[in-house]
Amino acid sequence: MAFPTWTPSARRVGLASAGAVTAIGIVYMGVIMLWLWIESSPTDPIGDPYLAFMEALTIGSALALGGLVAAFYAWSAAPERIYALLALGAGWSAATLTIAVHFVQLTAVRQMQRAGAIADDRLVWPSQLFAVEYVAWDLLIGLTMICLSTVCTGSPAARRARWSYRIGGLLCLVGSAGPLTGWMPIQNVALAGYGLLLPLATALTAVLFHRTPPAS
Repeated sequence: MAFPTWTPSARRVGLASAGAVTAIGIVYMGVIMLWLWIESSPTDPIGDPYLAFMEALTIGSALALGGLVAAFYAWSAAPERIYALLALGAGWSAATLTIAVHFVQLTAVRQMQRAGAIADDRLVWPSQLFAVEYVAWDLLIGLTMICLSTVCTGSPAARRARWSYRIGGLLCLVGSAGPLTGWMPIQNVALAGYGLLLPLATALTAVLFHRTPPAS
C-alpha cells in the first residue's frame, strides 16, 4: 500500500539512493581487495591512490544515504513515522560528519602534506578526525539502520530488509566499543555492519521501493 507522501519523485529518489549506496559499497570493498592484492601489506594503513578514491566514494555514499533516509520517511506508515524521522536525523548527521571529514582529508590535509606541514596524510588511529568518522559510521549509522529496521514492516520484502538493517545496525553499535576502549580489533565488527550488511539492506530496499507503486 502506498501512502500519500510516497510520490513518484520520492520513489525515484529512493530507488536511485538505494541503488547508489549498494553500488558504491560494492566498489568500495573491491578497492580494498585490489589494494590487498597489489600491495600485499595489510598491516600498513591504506594510502593513495586507493585512499583518495575511497574517500570520494564515501562522500558519494553519504549523499546517497541522505536521499535514502528521506525516501524512507516518505514511504513509512504513520505508526512508524517517528522512527523514520529519527533515521532521517541520524542519517543526515552521519552524512554531514563523514562528508566533512573526507572533504578535509581530500583538500586541506593533502595540501598540508605536500607543503611539508605534516608528514602523513592518511587517516590513522588514534586521531581526532578518525574519532569523528567512527561517530558517524559506528554510532550514527548504527542508529540509522536500527531505526530503518523498525520502519520496514508489512510485506516479505520489507521484512527481509528489516533484518538486514537490524543486524547491521547492532554490529555497528558493538563495533563502537573499539574506539571507546582503545581495543580496535572489535571495530571490525562495525565494518561488517556498514561494509557488508548495509549494501545488502539497501539492495533489498531497492526491491521494496520498486514493488511499492507511488500514490496516485
